[in-house]
Amino acid sequence: MARLPVALALAFLGAAACGRGGEAEARTGPPRRVVSLAPSCTETLIELGLSDRLVGISDYCPDLPAGARAVRVGGLVNLNVEAILKLRPDLVLTVQNDEDRSLATLRRQGVAVWARDPQSLEEVFESIAALAELFQAAERGTSLVADLRARVERVRADDIAARADGPAGAPRVYVEVDHPPCWTIGRRSFVHDALLAAGGVNVFGDVERGYVQVSQEELAARAPDWVLVLHPIEAPLAQRAELSGLDAVKQGRVIADFDRDSLLRSSPRLVRGIELLAKRLRGR
Repeated sequence: MARLPVALALAFLGAAACGRGGEAEARTGPPRRVVSLAPSCTETLIELGLSDRLVGISDYCPDLPAGARAVRVGGLVNLNVEAILKLRPDLVLTVQNDEDRSLATLRRQGVAVWARDPQSLEEVFESIAALAELFQAAERGTSLVADLRARVERVRADDIAARADGPAGAPRVYVEVDHPPCWTIGRRSFVHDALLAAGGVNVFGDVERGYVQVSQEELAARAPDWVLVLHPIEAPLAQRAELSGLDAVKQGRVIADFDRDSLLRSSPRLVRGIELLAKRLRGR
């Protein structure tokens, strides 16, 4: 992932930066005491029925189901290594870069680290399956991924049917993931793939990067049909110079109340985000 502002990086805690080939070190048997620093991994373990393996989670992870207990151990920029080591984990699922000092400390203490950084929707599915296999729950992982793929195909089929009955052409969308300045998605992002699966077109889909900073002039030239905002808004979009001149904003084709985590986390939740976004783009 390209270097991003801290606010945007925190929003993408569901994606994990690759480390040591992205795999945990060899062990016998599935992990029993796990610390997850990635909300995406925490959500995946919950979906797989493995939340009882979690003894520690980051401040950004969701609450665990009833009966499961885990200690909060900080976040991306304030990771409490001592708190993690006290939990005696046999595995840490992390979001940091492999060169992060805290990871080096954990490894020196014999703690295995598993990390994945999905850059596409397909890689999200592969990561979910790989995590399930790591916990010796491959059958559950295969079933979960098959269901997720089927749901995405249903969305695509519904989109084709909707276009047959209405105006031709997919809506062109500007996706804003952070501001200021304006950060959006290029084609090398699972968020880009999610938008396409929902029936939209990324107006910056020709950019060969995951995330890119754009200018007011570039936005005006792309002239999106819709604006999708995936970050907290401090002022009405119509008051912002970068967006006020866009027809999409003038005509109210703005989605600013979307559950951003459903599109910014590389977990099974991403498919729910695709389903919801497809409905919004179709005006439902």
